[in-house]
Amino acid sequence: MKLPHQEPIRFVKELLEIDAEYAFVSCIFPHPPTLAMVCEAAAQSSAAFAQDDKNITMGFLVSLKDIELLNNLVYDNYIIKIKREMVFGSMSEFRFELLNNSTIYATGNLVIALQDENSK
Repeated sequence: MKLPHQEPIRFVKELLEIDAEYAFVSCIFPHPPTLAMVCEAAAQSSAAFAQDDKNITMGFLVSLKDIELLNNLVYDNYIIKIKREMVFGSMSEFRFELLNNSTIYATGNLVIALQDENSK
């Protein structure tokens, strides 16, 4: 995936699957993640929806809401299932689930704003 992040803050490893509704992204953490690391990985995973875009644009995490930890984070490998819920101009809202072996560990919503073409 096209991301500016480098180790140790790049958690997204591979786009596993994408269709019209959802993207499934493999994430590997250096140790069992904190909820903040999960939110960052979800934001990175949102880039799956821009992989066909020829114009590489920088995205910025602008808000988080309804973030829930449902199970203790004990693994370092997870799958993020992410869905683009809404697009409004340069901003998109996403809903994500953090999964391991079909168990949901965390959920939430986030908003990503894409850099304005005129501000490059």
